Amino acid sequence: MARVKLTDDLKKAISGLSHKEKDKLLFRLIAKEPILAEQLIFKLLEDGTSAEDRRTDVGREIEQFLIDYQKYYYSPGYLLLELRTLSAKITQHVKTTKDKYGEVFLNFLMLNKALELFGEKIGKVRPHRSRTLNSYVVNRAIKLIGLLKKIHEDYRLDFSDSMIALGENIQKLDAMKRVADDFELDLELLLNGSLD
Repeated sequence: MARVKLTDDLKKAISGLSHKEKDKLLFRLIAKEPILAEQLIFKLLEDGTSAEDRRTDVGREIEQFLIDYQKYYYSPGYLLLELRTLSAKITQHVKTTKDKYGEVFLNFLMLNKALELFGEKIGKVRPHRSRTLNSYVVNRAIKLIGLLKKIHEDYRLDFSDSMIALGENIQKLDAMKRVADDFELDLELLLNGSLD
């Protein structure tokens, strides 16, 4: 939906509305914007203090979904669709809470859990059937390195084990490792568990 530029006349007219009319309009607008509604719940009802609890809930949801998905796994392509859905949940969490730490934590969790549970199956298919999934994982890993560089260095230590695990999970899969080389992902950086 395109954004509308408000004219000064319209702003003035809106300012002149009664509180009751403003509230009515505001409630209608918020109801049409789920992310805005979640942000307001987080800020106003939870006092902006529940980011860690929300992160934990999203993390549990991701883990449980991937564990349950083992029964339905069909191919790397279908797994990729599910990972994109989980990624959207992470994005929603970050937009709601502005939880940069959680963004890194949840992405590592999603990638490592998926590769832990499905790596062997991914490795058994022909490389062309897993190419899109491999590209997705490698691009996410590159993005994670960028996100790690943006957070405070004291927090980076929390992700050392996750970095190593992701590096090892990628290295185990020949086709994914080749994609990592093609995309110039520094696997050694991940395997060292440090950005230094």
